[in-house]
Amino acid sequence: MKYWQKARNYRKYEREDGMFVYIITVDGEDVEVSAEVYQAYSQADRRERYQAERDAGLVLSLNKLAEDEMQLSYLTDRHIESAEDATVLNVMAEQLRSVLHLLEADEMDLILCLYTKGVSIREYARQKGLSDFAIRHRERKVLIKLKKLLGK
Repeated sequence: MKYWQKARNYRKYEREDGMFVYIITVDGEDVEVSAEVYQAYSQADRRERYQAERDAGLVLSLNKLAEDEMQLSYLTDRHIESAEDATVLNVMAEQLRSVLHLLEADEMDLILCLYTKGVSIREYARQKGLSDFAIRHRERKVLIKLKKLLGK
């Protein structure tokens, strides 16, 4: 058993029938949970231990991660964008801003609602008294128009 496993409050047992039982100790009581809950809990625990080790100045190797049965993707829950990607996105956003004023009012409303306000096509169609198909068709036409205005 590894050093960190002794102090953890979750464990997995194999029953005699070959099925696994997943246990998390909460306030001193063992609670049986699903495999999904157990996995999410153990991943969060591993992330926390990794952060503590990193903050303490310890360096973890890929071998250590493999030994702990930890996938590299579990250590972070967010994507860190490269400077190049951020620059390209900023240039593209600026190009888009430069041509948006060329859209008609109803086209601009459609783009703003669907892409910045998070309104679904179904909800937008209901607001406008049109079918989903009609809104999708208009959206496609506006996107084609924007593409032409951008010279793509």
